[in-house]
Amino acid sequence: MHILLLGASGQVGRAVLRSAGADVRFSVPTSAELDLRSAGAARQAVLDIKPDVVINCAAFTRVDDAEESGADDAVALNSVAPGILSGAALEIGARFIHLSTDYVFDGAGLPPYSTSAAVNPLSAYGETKLRGELHTLENNPEALVVRTAWVHSGEGVNFVATAVNLFLKGKVMHVVDDQVSTPTRALHLANALWLFLANPGLKGRYHFTDAGAASWYDVAQCVLETLQRDGIREPGTAVIPVPTTAFPRPARRPRVSLLDKHATWESLKLTPQHWRVGVAASARELANA
Repeated sequence: MHILLLGASGQVGRAVLRSAGADVRFSVPTSAELDLRSAGAARQAVLDIKPDVVINCAAFTRVDDAEESGADDAVALNSVAPGILSGAALEIGARFIHLSTDYVFDGAGLPPYSTSAAVNPLSAYGETKLRGELHTLENNPEALVVRTAWVHSGEGVNFVATAVNLFLKGKVMHVVDDQVSTPTRALHLANALWLFLANPGLKGRYHFTDAGAASWYDVAQCVLETLQRDGIREPGTAVIPVPTTAFPRPARRPRVSLLDKHATWESLKLTPQHWRVGVAASARELANA
């Protein structure tokens, strides 16, 4: 199987590369080699490479920057490119998987949200990701859109990495406790993507995260407890809960954006990992790097 993997340098992209079987061949153009902000270049890359599968992990993920300084890039990468890539994949008969986010919801409904629940993004980032979903499925009804949330891993830039770095320096973290979703380990998401590929009849929208629910405060506390159990907690470290209003940000976040994953778990015959298992694993990898 030949896969065109976009966003291969990100957390999920790296996890996909590392979890692949021996029978998988990748094309992994860098952002310098393929600028997805160019619709023509994006389409031509798919037509030239002719993969069996296109997995789009590329995105503009700086949520606050999407409101102003990065608005144009967010639209190009999150809204326009997915539709172009999806349509090109359909042209050559390749499967297409696109990643989206829980931020398409406003947190004001009755979570956990099903794939058919009403969407209402609160931020420019969420809006661009929603438009990317719509363009993906409009241009390719056979495509897969997988919404996920709060991705972390043992490398790269993510909340768990920030927490580990601060705790190893003996710092105190003030963390919001009134935003709730499900932290998702990148490797667990990558493994789910392989299961999607093993089921050629699946198409449309799906939700995948790890199991359970957590606030950012819960995640930080889990990281701290993991380091403490492993004997590498520095004196003076602590986590202090604060409300979202303590940290004004340009982009609004949903308060509770839990996704209903049961249909996905059943379709993939998957036993999910609890978010605490994933966070602890990422924290240990980061602490021992």
